[in-house]
Amino acid sequence: MGAFLDRLLDGPTLLLDGGLGSMLLARGLAPGHAPESWNEERPEDVTRVHRAYVEAGSEGVHTNTFGGHPARLARAGLAERCEAIQGAAVRLARAAGAPFVIGDVGPSGDYLPPVGRADPAEWRAGFERQGRALAEAGPDALHVETMSDLREALVALAALKTVAPQLPVLVSMTFARNKRGFFTVMGNPLVASLRALAEAGADAVGANCTLSSPDMADLVAELRGALAIPLVVQPNAGQPQLADDGVRYAQQPDAFAEDMTRVAALGAAAVGGCCGTDPRFIAALGSRLAGPTGARSRRARPRP
Repeated sequence: MGAFLDRLLDGPTLLLDGGLGSMLLARGLAPGHAPESWNEERPEDVTRVHRAYVEAGSEGVHTNTFGGHPARLARAGLAERCEAIQGAAVRLARAAGAPFVIGDVGPSGDYLPPVGRADPAEWRAGFERQGRALAEAGPDALHVETMSDLREALVALAALKTVAPQLPVLVSMTFARNKRGFFTVMGNPLVASLRALAEAGADAVGANCTLSSPDMADLVAELRGALAIPLVVQPNAGQPQLADDGVRYAQQPDAFAEDMTRVAALGAAAVGGCCGTDPRFIAALGSRLAGPTGARSRRARPRP
């Protein structure tokens, strides 16, 4: 599986990137416009965002393909560009100089009945198509993220393992916190979900989006000792707040970095940010991890 998986297994903590869509919006991406379209329309801007994270300390950057499932691209009129978009995304991330490029795979955008009209076979065909195109462009790993339905996550994992058996596949679910603990909106519980993914062959599992860093730190504490494979953690920069100029996130980089340093100390193999985070958050976290109270030099996890 190569250097990427070795790094996750043996440390030190891998510093990932932060939010991508919000950075593209700041550069002029119109709300509702597919970010993936910029891989071909404005490639320089995509690479500049990746490079900003690399300069902030990110060692692993995610490709601009979160919405790259063919079903989601079809809604934007881009289904025929699926392969070209994935390939361009990997090249643009690689051009930014990151040590590791991670092919990003988000949900299809539809649920199974009775909530939606999704078909598991169509899910799988789409994930295979996206995963094959990403793999052919040469990333270091693939990351299925922001999954709220364990069934879709398992389909995506199986599809990617089929078309890209040479690549590590990470899978992150997105959880909300309630009085009973951490669950997805589809009711999937934290520990059981991540264990199911590990048993199905995921090389690393984790949580991203929805939660802010204090809640995410509590989530990781709850997972301690429950998993024997690497854990990947990427919270939001606080809760979104509507403002006159769009959505804003109230959390500041130093508070985020403090929480995520705790997450790393609890054993997370890779840490970064999701919605609302930007290179300032990654730089602050990297500085903490590298400092005398950081967790990079003292992380230990059993090999699976």
